[in-house]
Amino acid sequence: MLPTPWWAASWVTGWWGKGAAWAAASLVGRWRDGVAAAWVAGLLLGLPFLTNDQLGLLLFGGVGLVLGLWFVEPPAGIWGTAVLYWVTLTLATAFSPVKMAALSGWVKASLYLMSLAVLLRGVRRWGQGLMVVYLLVGLLVAVVGLRQWFFGAAALATWIDPESPLAGTTRVYSFLKNPNLLAAYLLPGVGMSLGCLWAWRTWAQRGLALTLVLVLTACVVLTGSRGGWLGLAAVYASFAVGLGWGWWQWRWQRPLWQRILLWLGMGLLLVALLALLGRSEWLRLRFLSIFAGRADSSNNFRLTVWAAVVAMIRDHPWLGIGPGNRAFNLIYPLYQRPNFAALGAYSVPLEVAVESGLLGLAAFVALTGSILQRSWQTLSQKMRHPCPQTFVLLGVLAGMVGTMTHGLVDTLWFRPQVQLLWWFSVALVCQTYASKSSP
Repeated sequence: MLPTPWWAASWVTGWWGKGAAWAAASLVGRWRDGVAAAWVAGLLLGLPFLTNDQLGLLLFGGVGLVLGLWFVEPPAGIWGTAVLYWVTLTLATAFSPVKMAALSGWVKASLYLMSLAVLLRGVRRWGQGLMVVYLLVGLLVAVVGLRQWFFGAAALATWIDPESPLAGTTRVYSFLKNPNLLAAYLLPGVGMSLGCLWAWRTWAQRGLALTLVLVLTACVVLTGSRGGWLGLAAVYASFAVGLGWGWWQWRWQRPLWQRILLWLGMGLLLVALLALLGRSEWLRLRFLSIFAGRADSSNNFRLTVWAAVVAMIRDHPWLGIGPGNRAFNLIYPLYQRPNFAALGAYSVPLEVAVESGLLGLAAFVALTGSILQRSWQTLSQKMRHPCPQTFVLLGVLAGMVGTMTHGLVDTLWFRPQVQLLWWFSVALVCQTYASKSSP
């Protein structure tokens, strides 16, 4: 972080917080949390249904809201590493061999980062309610996906090798038009709904949470997205590890039957998953193809693209080729192997490295590390004094782990439907941290 006096003296940031006195006397200023929450609710409602251009207009509107919020109150949170990452993206754009194409990607990345300011403000008072908004929309999206499985849905692209034994199998995609994107969109919801299942107290609430867990999980499985399956496994594994860690700390506060029930439930879940793989040939073959190496066409495609991307990074090591898919589409054909056209690097770390170089990758790792550090601090504190919010936080973090795991083998994190949910999860964690740190 830069020294505090610099922020106050700079013409760029000196206006931050200057409107605090006006806000105290203004109706709009006093309702700024509600305005931000309404914007976030609109965003969460529209994510699965709006086009990227429509979401872009909504994000541009959020920029004006961000500037207004900063005029009233200086930004707080993880802005040190976020600004560092944005600076590397700016430098990558300035030195890109395809500057105009990179400028488009820079605008998108800037909008995503700016949206974090509104998300942080929006979840300040209505975080739990906004999470429920996302979960209910996700439930609708998942139900439509399940309907496609039972009644059939035309593939909008070649998602399964036509020479594979699985050719002709339905892969659900719901409103998002892509099964991999659908899986990535639902993964945070699986984690959040697991947390709600433990946190909510009434039987009606628990019934809703259980419905969310089952429907969202089933829909992710039926997408046939192997990256989504890895992310789903990471969600459940991280949530189970968190519960086990917490239960170990609380073991003297819990009766023996509850401790036995926890591990029995985890064991039954594992048995159910193994039984499902054993009974469904489609699931078994699709799962085993993860380990088939180049013998599977999808694996072979990704491995070939990764090799080309590594060559791109080698030729543009420090600041990359510039952010965005347009820059990638202009440079990648120079390294492309015949018949292996690609729209991205199919791995978030590789995509970051090829777009903004090793400097950008280092800044991205620093940003991710600061998020994880804050998450760990918050969770450690909550685990010492467990409450319903502890389980919700654990579920949010499990969803983030699932998204990161999926991102290792796909670049759907750069799609607005996924990245904005990531920043929404980050905002929930940061706001929990802020409330913990406040006197």
